[in-house]
Amino acid sequence: MSQLRIYLKHDWQDASSLCDWALLDAAGAIASAGADDLASMPAADECVAVVGASQVLCLTKVLPRIKTSQLESALPLAVEDAMLGEAGDQHVVPGAVTNEGATVLYAIDKVRLRRFVEACATASKRLRHVVPEYGLLSVVADEWSMVWDGQSGFLAMPFGQGLSLGHGDTYQSPAAFSLQLQATTSPPSKVKVFTAEETMPQWNDVPLVHSGVPFDWRTAPLNSDTPNLLWGKLKPPIRLQEWWPKVRPLFWIVIIALCIEALGYNLQWWSLAREKQSLKHAMNAVFQETFGSEVEVMDAALQMQRSLARARHVAGVADDADFLPLLDRVSAELSGQAGGKVQGLRYAEGRLDVEVSVPSRADVDTFEKRLIEQGLSVQILDVNETGAGIAAHLRIATGEAR
Repeated sequence: MSQLRIYLKHDWQDASSLCDWALLDAAGAIASAGADDLASMPAADECVAVVGASQVLCLTKVLPRIKTSQLESALPLAVEDAMLGEAGDQHVVPGAVTNEGATVLYAIDKVRLRRFVEACATASKRLRHVVPEYGLLSVVADEWSMVWDGQSGFLAMPFGQGLSLGHGDTYQSPAAFSLQLQATTSPPSKVKVFTAEETMPQWNDVPLVHSGVPFDWRTAPLNSDTPNLLWGKLKPPIRLQEWWPKVRPLFWIVIIALCIEALGYNLQWWSLAREKQSLKHAMNAVFQETFGSEVEVMDAALQMQRSLARARHVAGVADDADFLPLLDRVSAELSGQAGGKVQGLRYAEGRLDVEVSVPSRADVDTFEKRLIEQGLSVQILDVNETGAGIAAHLRIATGEAR
């Protein structure tokens, strides 16, 4: 994924102002660099703005318990005593919490930052991070890191803290550096110095160690704990690439659960299909055992029912599908329907067609339900409204009769 880095200088005014930039390829190497206005800079998958250390005030405060929804409006009050102007003009961002329980706060001019964010959006630059320059310096516990050009620089401390250093020279440390050493409760064992100068500073405040490599804001790594000043109302919308690693485990859990459920349904269907096939074979075997193996079996249940009916007729015994037993069962149910009358009857091949008149459609449904409860097969062929109520045509048979 390509990345465009823009250095936001203290004299930036609007979208036409020139800014140094560098385009990084997917490996983090510089593909091209230059100084242009925002619209003239190359396109990239994401954009990162690096703000000069002097533009971002960093301090620590022990914050009272406060609702997250009120935090953005309350934070400027926490830095009010450190500001020369109105605290409400500052965009204040909370950072890490120190070992002493204090929260690291970053303050930057609100109007200027919003103007820069809007200018990037107008120039189609996907601004994802705005970081103070000292936030790009690597820092380990019990050490500080410093960028020094021989006259000035900036300092980075644990928990994302940092500050801009004033004027100094090879033998005299900046006043801001000395004051920071006096104010800290945990002085560093050494300070790692990133400098391109051949001569290291000779300060007596604390041991200075050369980092061995120069600092370059264009290629310095952007870590997960690097402070991002795009917070609160200025926070960029979440992109798929950013939240995908967080939801990927849940996504796979859901996929696996769905696969297990689908496998369970298929196994259940396969089990029921085998059970049905087994029952069908058993019925065919019983039918052939009863009526002879030379009889071809098409539908064992239906053939068994019809053969049993014929056997009863030969023996002079009425079958449930005969006209009189079937009519008797239908009449018993119809007699329970208030206002129900039989308008016509037809019987053929174990099926009884009944034309009835009832007061309402609900009575037709009740009649059908009661017949089904008696183990009869009911098919409603026609339903019409008449002046006297509802005329319905039903075809009734015993369970499997066709």
